[in-house]
Amino acid sequence: MTAHTHAWGTQPEMFGPRHEYRLGIILREVEKLPAGARVLDAAVGLGQLAGRMQQRGYDVIGIDYSVDAALHVRKTLGIPAVIGDMTKLPFRSNAFAGVTTGETLEHLDDDASAVGELARVLDTDGTCVATVPALQSLWTASDDYYEHRRRYTREQLTSLFRAASMRIEKASFWGFPIVLVYDTLVILPMNKRRARLAINDDAALRSVARAGRSRMLVGAVRAIFSLDRLFSFVPFGPGLLLVARKVSAPSASR
Repeated sequence: MTAHTHAWGTQPEMFGPRHEYRLGIILREVEKLPAGARVLDAAVGLGQLAGRMQQRGYDVIGIDYSVDAALHVRKTLGIPAVIGDMTKLPFRSNAFAGVTTGETLEHLDDDASAVGELARVLDTDGTCVATVPALQSLWTASDDYYEHRRRYTREQLTSLFRAASMRIEKASFWGFPIVLVYDTLVILPMNKRRARLAINDDAALRSVARAGRSRMLVGAVRAIFSLDRLFSFVPFGPGLLLVARKVSAPSASR
């Protein structure tokens, strides 16, 4: 792991309208799981996704590499959360009916081992829902700021999960054209500024952070992002959503 460019919990990808819109995409897939299903959220982060799955009646457990994340989720949401490495999950095989992992695989040196572990802890016929940034051609200074290792093509992402004995149910781009424009005109300039300046020392960054937590503003922008669904047939966008189902036990089980 490299030294972080920003304090935990302050990253713009962890709150704001883009984050809320992406959570909605994941939740629509999670809601197809049986009522009360046991779901692992890896990595749990600030716990927004885990909290909403819990509100919908799912039995949620979180895991995160960050001590701060696990403690935050336990304290604020009362959701069990453990500290751990996604390439060595501390859970028995076939333990979960569902697994979610949002914007995580791109941070890992060994994403293949992480996907193998997600498959291992899923029960047979269990579902994994994942989102990752798409297309290396869309790499910007934001990816450097977020400490991404890579962006994915659809083929690269689906190959990772097929190699872990999972059947691909869905692999679709999202975020074109409106989220992509937002990333370029709003997020990218903000991240370039954040890479140089601390939030507490910059009035503009503090204003953006406050706006990102305004429910009214976030809801309005998120509604605009929903127009991207009209262009879902276009095989292009800043993000990929993958839904995969475990069809057999991976060959290298723990």
